[in-house]
Formats: sequence, structure tokens, C-alpha cells
Amino acid sequence: MGNKPRSCPSSKATEGSVLLGVINPDGVVGYIGNKTIVTGELYEEIHKKKNPEKHFRFSNRCAESGCRQWQDEKCSVITGIFEANADLELEAQLPNCSIRKSCRWYFQEGPKACTFCPYIITDMLDTRTAEGI
Repeated sequence: MGNKPRSCPSSKATEGSVLLGVINPDGVVGYIGNKTIVTGELYEEIHKKKNPEKHFRFSNRCAESGCRQWQDEKCSVITGIFEANADLELEAQLPNCSIRKSCRWYFQEGPKACTFCPYIITDMLDTRTAEGI
């Protein structure tokens, strides 16, 4: 894969992002196997929900050093998850993910990242509230 751009598996819901999955009532991501680009009507529907990142998981191009999660030349989100759950063993079953070939976490940590991924909820702040709008 070399220097190909990586995908961030936990990004904001923006026009052109990839819809990875839906957060199920049990708090686990249910993945959408086909690559689904968020545009037009889908974008509008997703944004009818306040804080769409609480309800869905999205992917976009990894910003690397342009992201506040980038530390020591890698994504600190997945390394932090590993550190916080060092003694937790999850079944090594890879979810049906549409971005695995480009996924930053998979590239960085291998299949173990995929075992934790369904339990990670992005849950970003509502930017309108954060900006005082």
C-alpha cells in the first residue's frame, strides 16, 4: 500500500465522507459492507439528527499531522484504546468494513484494531453549540 492516503475510521459527518455504520442500541457499530459516500439526500437525512456522530460512524481521509489525535507519527485514538484495555481480549473476528484496505487503524495496528473498532463511538460535539451559534 506504500504511500497511499489512509482513511480515518472515526471522522465527522461531512459531505463526501464514507458512512461506515450505524450505532446500534447496544452501543456497537453495525457496519455497512458497501462503501456508501455521504452526499446529497443522505447528507441531509444524516444531519437531521443532532450530533450525527452519536448515531453513525464515518470515515474520511486521515489528516495525519493536521489532526489533534496525531501523536508520534500515528493515530493516538487506537493506541489509547489499546492502552486503556490492555487486559481485555476480544474475539478476533473482523467486521465487514468498507475501508479496511485504506484504514489508518488497520495499517497501524493490524487486525487487532478491527476487534476494538465496533466499540468506538466518535460522538463529536455539536459544532453549532461549540461555536456559540
